[in-house]
Amino acid sequence: MRDSVDFPQKYPILCAIALAFGPAIALGISRFSYTLFLPLMREDLHWSYFTSGNMNTGNAVGYFLGALTCNSLFKRFKLTHVFFGSIVLTILLIIASGLFTSTPLFFMSRLLVGVTCTWVFVSGGALAAQLGARHPQQSGWILGIFYGGVGFGILLSSIFVNMFHELAQSMGYEHPWQEAWWGLALVSSFLGLLLYFPVRTLTQPIVIPKIGQSVPLGKMLPMNASYFFYGLGHIGYMTFVIALIREIGFTGSSVDYFYGLVGIFMMLSSKIWSKLLDRRKDGFVLGSVAMVLAIACFIPAMISIFFSVEQMTSWQMMAIFVSAMLFGSSMVTAVSATTAFVKHNLPPEDWVYGIRVFTIAFSVGQIFGPFIVGLISDASGSLGVGLLFSGLIMLISSLIGYRQKSLASVG
Repeated sequence: MRDSVDFPQKYPILCAIALAFGPAIALGISRFSYTLFLPLMREDLHWSYFTSGNMNTGNAVGYFLGALTCNSLFKRFKLTHVFFGSIVLTILLIIASGLFTSTPLFFMSRLLVGVTCTWVFVSGGALAAQLGARHPQQSGWILGIFYGGVGFGILLSSIFVNMFHELAQSMGYEHPWQEAWWGLALVSSFLGLLLYFPVRTLTQPIVIPKIGQSVPLGKMLPMNASYFFYGLGHIGYMTFVIALIREIGFTGSSVDYFYGLVGIFMMLSSKIWSKLLDRRKDGFVLGSVAMVLAIACFIPAMISIFFSVEQMTSWQMMAIFVSAMLFGSSMVTAVSATTAFVKHNLPPEDWVYGIRVFTIAFSVGQIFGPFIVGLISDASGSLGVGLLFSGLIMLISSLIGYRQKSLASVG
């Protein structure tokens, strides 16, 4: 028992990696693998971009509902219990994603997995913040590793989705994307087994969270507004970018390489931004990563709008891969930035509540992102125009984020 209690103190990075498997399952696989499934399901089920986008809108509504219900869960259960239970439910919902060809039923499964994703993300983020507080010199790295788990899940999706799809296709299944969802459920179950012991040892929180504790929301308004626009802007890229690069000539393994780069650079982001996350107590990091994300959105949008498939050159193809690296290096850092802001500016008993407040702002933004981008893309006949909207929104997020000061300097 003593060894179990000491494990997080002796092996904080191992615990952080285990925690990172949570967002790998909940977001990287169950949520963002839909980007790879979208063109496959759209072609098979004859969806419009509007309908395709609405699936992620439903997922975002679930994310919002999950944020609203975190309070009641954290009042009744330990953070580790919420974390484990939510992962089990997420894996079951990944299985359910492959059960339906009915649009309304698939929409409902996307909505419910949005709820469980939030529970994993908020409870895991609070556990990562507590672990980081025990190891202040590694705090930024620990948070980066946790949120970088999303990238690991995306990397696994880039490896397995098309592999399982092609295998099911070769075996003559009517809807081979269904078997691909079930294959991802197996991968997720394996990760769930790996994370169990290290996370189970995180039973000694520094303080008991005050779930209903008030936080100075007015002083955090720029940060919340910036995070809202981040939610609104980034989700358009994560929903439609694979469909867009397929339109401009990417096929087969080049699609997998592109999405794999997004995942790899998400994993590297923990090192890229960790020192700034440790030092900055204001909105500088959020503003900076939003600016990088805006550039990442503009690159494929402009190429799609101004060049046809026949005009594509190796330089433009290279620029698309640069977009993947830029986006991957910064996407989850926006989430790390809000968690670090909470940790720097609020007392430990308010961390869970503070993370939840930011999660609500983010989730409201991402409800509208896929809906608007899908609508713009259908109306214009171009996914590039929809992604251009995402880039402009990310630019707004950046400018607002830079305006946030540390709470100690706000009168």
